[in-house]
Amino acid sequence: MAPSAAPTQWLAEAFAPLGSTFGDRLRISRDGSAVQWSYDGHSAIVELGGSDRIVARFIAPRAIDAVSGLPSAPVYLRDERGYALTRVDCERMVADMVAFFSGTREPRFTFVAAG
Repeated sequence: MAPSAAPTQWLAEAFAPLGSTFGDRLRISRDGSAVQWSYDGHSAIVELGGSDRIVARFIAPRAIDAVSGLPSAPVYLRDERGYALTRVDCERMVADMVAFFSGTREPRFTFVAAG
């Protein structure tokens, strides 16, 4: 089955754990091709990374950087290649989002930047 023909039913099922875990405090917004899920200061920004991949950046709440003294938000990736646009990988991405929003960082995620 082509990625663009992914059934909306399995997509809804793959993303269901976000709503059931975080409820009304989970926020979703869209800016162009990027979709952002936010919960309690944490965010996951998801974008297409080609015709068959999804790239997700995980952003922790802003904190004061110990070196610069300025507010900064750490940015993490689970995998630089992203996730395949399949049911299994969408479910893995959602599990990563649940873990990240629940406070998991290293070693599951790799710090890549501060913004």
